[in-house]
Amino acid sequence: MKLIYKCTCIIACLAIMSCHKDKNTGDSAIKQLTSTDSGSTATVSMGQTISLTLGNPGDGGYQFNDPKYNSSVLTLVSHKENVGVHAGMIGDFGKDIWTFTAKGSGTTTLEVTAHRGNTEIISMFSNQIVVK
Repeated sequence: MKLIYKCTCIIACLAIMSCHKDKNTGDSAIKQLTSTDSGSTATVSMGQTISLTLGNPGDGGYQFNDPKYNSSVLTLVSHKENVGVHAGMIGDFGKDIWTFTAKGSGTTTLEVTAHRGNTEIISMFSNQIVVK
């Protein structure tokens, strides 16, 4: 009976420990950002991944410009264009997805604009990113 009680206690402790988030290892979850997050502030841990998903503005004749950010705070890992385009849907340019890694502590503005022709520039996304 004592053996069963001890085993149950050990299993319960292991289950609790596996659910406990270690504060020293940081948050490894991906921070998902979309156009609805524009104008706000996102706080992430150093080493954390940030995924920014925006609708591609190609149906209006616009093309994305390179994102602007402080390269000592963020690193651009990848940019996937026209993800999820539905064949046969006129004007569907899908979504673009940028993946960043928070590489240094500090604050930066992450800004994405788009252009049409040589003069028209529109803001697609702007957010403060705080890396701790």
